[in-house]
Amino acid sequence: MVRPFTNNLIFDVLRKEGNEFFFSFVGEALRQKPQEEVAKAVQELRKEVKARGETIETLKGRINLMEKQQNGKEREIDLLRQSLRILGGSSGKNKALSSTTRNLTVFKTKFIGCK
Repeated sequence: MVRPFTNNLIFDVLRKEGNEFFFSFVGEALRQKPQEEVAKAVQELRKEVKARGETIETLKGRINLMEKQQNGKEREIDLLRQSLRILGGSSGKNKALSSTTRNLTVFKTKFIGCK
């Protein structure tokens, strides 16, 4: 009778140690897997943030360029208006001057997109 008791005790100890080893190994693997997934997700998010930052910088550069172009077009229109005033004042055609000025305003609104 001593033998079955000893066998059961040994079996219980081996089973307990085996379970502890197995669960510690599997548990560690389960803990590492989410950490690896989280690390990958963080890397992907960092790449996305970097790409969006680069896109924002590109768009800011385009906006600055468009503003410079708009300012240049506004200056050009102002010069044309002044030229028309000078030409209109010397020839005495006030009606032509006012219609030309109106046409410049329409041109500026439609084609340049200014206020």
